[in-house]
Amino acid sequence: MPILPHLPHIPLRVLVASAVVVGILSVLLLNKQISKSIRLFREGFDRHLLWTYWGLFKEKGWEIFWGPTVLSIAFGLLTLWYTPTLVWFGVYLLTVFFMTGYYLWRDGYVRLQPKFAVLEAMSQPTETEQKHVMNMFIQIIPTCLSDALVYECRGRLLRVCHRHVDSDEWEVTRMDSPLFLEWDYYGSNAMMLEPGIRQRLNVCFWSSESRFIVPAVQPLPSKFRVVFDRLGEFKFDIRMTAKDCSPVNVALLVRLDLNKWDEPIVKLIAGGHSVRELRNTIRISEV
Repeated sequence: MPILPHLPHIPLRVLVASAVVVGILSVLLLNKQISKSIRLFREGFDRHLLWTYWGLFKEKGWEIFWGPTVLSIAFGLLTLWYTPTLVWFGVYLLTVFFMTGYYLWRDGYVRLQPKFAVLEAMSQPTETEQKHVMNMFIQIIPTCLSDALVYECRGRLLRVCHRHVDSDEWEVTRMDSPLFLEWDYYGSNAMMLEPGIRQRLNVCFWSSESRFIVPAVQPLPSKFRVVFDRLGEFKFDIRMTAKDCSPVNVALLVRLDLNKWDEPIVKLIAGGHSVRELRNTIRISEV
């Protein structure tokens, strides 16, 4: 069996002197970083918030101790047969502290992650420059679901489908190319969503005189005149995207027919149609 070499004993004064030298060199070389760290510590330290944090830590730790991790039950049953050593007791406490800190961090992290959804559609009558003519805009409202701002949000009209009054089958019309939808008053540029602010996105509109549906897209293709020159129900498949957010797909059903121009039938459906669903359930229109 090999014998380990005998290491010489280092005097205490040498260790102290070495520590002093390392400390002086660290201060000289890392002076700016140390000053910045001390300044940030002083700016962020608040005794009132510290007591609030410890109160939350105690409550969350107590919940974890008796709650979802069942650590207290497992540890209590173990002590009936075995006397826990100091090491295992320390591991148990560190586990509780770690889980407590994680859940406290998770609440703030999730709250500050950008997230949005489309939960509402509305009709908006709007005056025009002609005295007795009104426009009716059909709009959807993307809603910010967290305390964080949602950047670069915009919507695309993926396709328009049509269902005749006497049919239950959807048809994909010639408007099947992605086009940017226009915001209320702000064009088709990307927008920022803020909590509590209802930013409206136009989907389509018509006039009180003609009652001819016009999609609110940019650019507007000329073939829309052929697509909407018929009776029945139209479905607008829409995808909304934003920075650092998952895309949101919705479908908006609009039916005007012989109803009054200001009494359309509008229905919002979450999810819309996937490509596979379109291939299986919708036939291509010949118009």
